[in-house]
Amino acid sequence: MSRQPVGPAALGRGAATVVWHRETRRRFRRRAIFVGLTLAVVAGMFGWRLVSLQLLEPERFVAHGETQRIKTLRLRAGRGAIVDRNGVDLVLSVPGQSMIANPLRVEDPVRAARALAQVMGADPEVLERRLSSDKSFVYLGRQVDLEVAEATLALKISGVYAQEEWERIRPGGDSALSVLGRTDIDSIGISGMELAYDGILSGTDGERVVEMGMRGASIPGGEYSVEPAADGRTLVLTLDRALQFEAERLLLEGVDAVGAKGGVLVAMRPATGEILATATVRRFSDGVARISSEYRAATWTYEPGSIIKPLTVSAILNRAVAAPDTVREVPPRLEVHDATFSDSPFHETVDLTLAEVIRRSSNVGTILWAQDLGAEALYEQLREFGLGSVTDLDFPGEASGILHPPGAWSGTTLPTIAIGQGVSTTPLQMLTAYSALANGGVRPAPTLVLGTRDDDGVFEPRRPGPSLSVLPTAVAAEVVAMMEQVVVSGTGTRAQVPGYRVAGKTGTAWKVLPTGGYGSKGNRSYVASFAGFLPADTPRLAVIVVVDEPSGEIYSGGRVAAPVFAEFAGFAVRQLRIPSADERVESDREGRVMALTPAHHAILREAAEASRLEQSGELVAASATGG
Repeated sequence: MSRQPVGPAALGRGAATVVWHRETRRRFRRRAIFVGLTLAVVAGMFGWRLVSLQLLEPERFVAHGETQRIKTLRLRAGRGAIVDRNGVDLVLSVPGQSMIANPLRVEDPVRAARALAQVMGADPEVLERRLSSDKSFVYLGRQVDLEVAEATLALKISGVYAQEEWERIRPGGDSALSVLGRTDIDSIGISGMELAYDGILSGTDGERVVEMGMRGASIPGGEYSVEPAADGRTLVLTLDRALQFEAERLLLEGVDAVGAKGGVLVAMRPATGEILATATVRRFSDGVARISSEYRAATWTYEPGSIIKPLTVSAILNRAVAAPDTVREVPPRLEVHDATFSDSPFHETVDLTLAEVIRRSSNVGTILWAQDLGAEALYEQLREFGLGSVTDLDFPGEASGILHPPGAWSGTTLPTIAIGQGVSTTPLQMLTAYSALANGGVRPAPTLVLGTRDDDGVFEPRRPGPSLSVLPTAVAAEVVAMMEQVVVSGTGTRAQVPGYRVAGKTGTAWKVLPTGGYGSKGNRSYVASFAGFLPADTPRLAVIVVVDEPSGEIYSGGRVAAPVFAEFAGFAVRQLRIPSADERVESDREGRVMALTPAHHAILREAAEASRLEQSGELVAASATGG
């Protein structure tokens, strides 16, 4: 077989093929090396990551994982109730419902917002913004009605839930609102007793630790621990709810009857300073007088007028400047520096004892004796009664009043302060001073709190404030005897309570204008008041009634405030079982020490009469004749 000769073209194609194969192999080797290096680097990175996770810092990544699945939920402590002295609920917390959502689980925020707005009565745009949030928790409605919560859940919108919360309610409505105060939406005290005792009422929150799955459900058998919440303690007040209701009712009627701007009534146990009732009424911009949320008994200052005169007389007797039966000539008017002071009604120059000066509420007579007393002595005695400083009540926003030291007095300051002008006090200060007179010269520390009680009913009494001796007992007794005559035959006869000896004093003071001064005659505003206590010989109840700006011609304390005092005191002696003079005589005769109410007294009289008739045979005769 012969071979064909190879030409140049054939040799060229073969060389090219060889070159192509060599280039292909080189590219393959380069790619293989690149892929190998890449895989090596990736493997190294995975290896390094594995070493980092397992050996170098495993704790950090374990903790990160736990933060994703382990959740700590706060357990809200129940807020303690506020009750009156008899355990009747004034404020308490009840379970309520709030609507919440996890926007990350809401599929269609726009459609969901429209549906929720119809049921909840809310703005759909607001709901849409909340449901479109990138947060995992938002509120849709706080403390909604149970019917609203049920209707909302019935929509079965993904990511929308109900959460139980505590609601603060007052079973008595606005009764005692000025004392009780309020809480915010999160049950945190913002005024009144709710604020002053927030730490005691709030308790201590607990926490629950749970393990959660991807969709927010707890994992059965997962990590779980609970630190229970400690509920707040119950606050026991000195108030008596029945007395509180009656005080508010009578004060509203009294303010409306004279078209007044407002009024205050406070009742206290003079021996302990316990406040039994405290009502505040104000006439609002709509012209309607209603219970006010401001505790004006402690936060409002006013010039007390003539109810300060027993305090002035206390200083006169205490410094032995005069005795109750000391007589002096009292003119109808008196010039002091550039001011003229006069008595109303007008009288000729008369001889009056110090006791008659108080009974008739003589401005001129009081000033004459106060001038003999002197500024320093008057100032010191009024300070001892508590004027010019806050009490021990420890109430938020309590005012101190104004009683300037003698160094700042002008030529007319002594006479004006002696009759209750030029000095400002709170109703609570004046009632505390009167309680000192009723308490034998010992000024009690006013209080609204008896103590606290835990869930087991264990009561812890509140430590009482200090009582201060401000007058000798004999001097206090002399002043009380003068004040009793004010009610018997003086300016306070409308404060009489049948069957009880009442000691008290009326007050009618000019009210300072916002621009200063008191205004001219016929263009003045007044504050009318009456303060007193009963029974006068063994006082168990002290009350002050202040009526702010009564209108018309009826503006004196004896005509405006004293009747309210009488009606309230008449109710209070029955509620508190304070025996009348007749009941005390009968119980003493029978060797009893108990306090009898008028109802008990009537029963005893009927039983005694029936026994007498039966013994005499009259009962049988009366039955036979149908009598």
